[in-house]
Amino acid sequence: MALLVVGACSDDGVDPITKITSPRVLAITSEPSVLTIDGTLQLTAFTVDPDRPRSTEVRLRACAPWKIVSEPDRDCVGSDAMALGTDELSAAALQAAFPSPPGINAPPDPWGAAIAAGIRLQIPIIAEVLVDGVTLVARRDVEVVDRGVVRSNPRVVDVRFDGIATTTLQAGTAYALTVSIDPASLDVPPGGGSREQVDIYFYSPAGELADPRVELEDPDAEAPGSEPTTYTAGPRGSSWLFVVTTDDTGGMGLVSVPLEIQ
Repeated sequence: MALLVVGACSDDGVDPITKITSPRVLAITSEPSVLTIDGTLQLTAFTVDPDRPRSTEVRLRACAPWKIVSEPDRDCVGSDAMALGTDELSAAALQAAFPSPPGINAPPDPWGAAIAAGIRLQIPIIAEVLVDGVTLVARRDVEVVDRGVVRSNPRVVDVRFDGIATTTLQAGTAYALTVSIDPASLDVPPGGGSREQVDIYFYSPAGELADPRVELEDPDAEAPGSEPTTYTAGPRGSSWLFVVTTDDTGGMGLVSVPLEIQ
């Protein structure tokens, strides 16, 4: 997930990465979470600023899966890029645009052959988001999988403060912050076994977060919940808590929680 940056800065006078102080693209989500070799998916770029989630102008392009994309402005341009006129990503359109690695005598179905050979085929998606005259650039790698493969995005059931699903907090008060995940949204390996793990990232324009990331305590629990972290409410007024979830198989989700600080 090249889009996400974790780890808080501790230098004096430097805001931690968890604090939203300017417009930021927090996630590029897709539904479903992966692209089947004969399917389509919908992409959504979630942009926020200190006041609210934002509706923005977004330009999306897909990059050739056959080359390494280190710098989008250099590696995902010209014949190595395909502009998306909408937020829909089509496997058929991608295969037509990027049929096989350049200069390689590929089989009739290079995409299918790559997946059958166990190669992890990923499509880098570059989003250019225009916010208040500034262009923000974000990236999401979407995995291409075989026909019939079904994967889910980790879905948040609720966000709780001291065990209560509330959106009204007291200024300056420290709360134990936890998140519950729908167990039906956690994938299980094809041969069976434990459900996948989920990383949960927190962002807020006001207030303090003790940890930028937590995991589920037990993905196989009847109602999987996160490890607790501490959220200290900021000054009085309206605010937000943004929660981004990522899982082991490429799924990503985001919820925006409006807060009223009294």
